[in-house]
Formats: sequence, C-alpha cells, structure tokens
Amino acid sequence: MKLTLRAIYVKGLDKARYFMTLKPYKDVFTRLIDKEPFEGTFNVEITDHLSYKDLLDRCGAHYIIPDQYYDGRILGGVYIWLGEIDGVGKVLIIRPFRSGHRENVLEIVSDKKIRDILNLNYGDRVEIKIFCEKNSS
Repeated sequence: MKLTLRAIYVKGLDKARYFMTLKPYKDVFTRLIDKEPFEGTFNVEITDHLSYKDLLDRCGAHYIIPDQYYDGRILGGVYIWLGEIDGVGKVLIIRPFRSGHRENVLEIVSDKKIRDILNLNYGDRVEIKIFCEKNSS
C-alpha cells in the first residue's frame, strides 16, 4: 500500500552532506536505492499533520540503521522508508534518531539533487509516496 504525504521543501541543518559520506550510512543507502546517493538530503516538512512517529505507527519502517560505533565515535541510528517522488523516481525517506528537526520534518535520499531536478525553492510543495509495510487503514 502507498501512503502519499504532502509536504513543503524546507532548509536543512547543513549536516547531511558530511553524514552521507560515512560508510555505515552510504553503504546502506546505496544498496537500498541501487545507486550511489547524492551527498546531501532533500528536507521536507509534512503538511498532513503527521510526524515521523505517526509514520512509524502507520507504516512501520522498511529498514533501521541502528546506533553504531564507527571510527572512534557513536553514529546515531536512522529510520528508513522506501518511496518515490514523481519526476525523481525511487527515494529513501529517512529520519535520524537524533535529528535536530521538528517531528514533522523528514529527509529524502536520492541519487539525484532533487531540488534541481524538480526546480524547487524553499516553501514549494512536493508529494512523496511511501510504500507502507503495515496496513494503514
């Protein structure tokens, strides 16, 4: 079952570019989208009165990267959902366990720079389709 989320494109915290280069994250993202991901995320604020916690309740998570020790430090875990965006194709919707964003902000991983592909500016609307694991009745 697909769940369509309506969202707006928002500015990130300028941290994803670094984390996207780290092997524990990059390897999983590459495997899940079958391509090397763009080094950065596309951040969206869900406008459907849903938080990432609601998304976990409704859809579960397709994959979870647990907290782990890497290169002398602890890396925070990440919830991952499989999805798609029209004009972009297959994407990963992620929510780091230790995110500094509000609960209704998610990050999108793709092999493309989504902002440029869709010609979006901050505040523009976007729809994301998430493939739910659970029945979202």
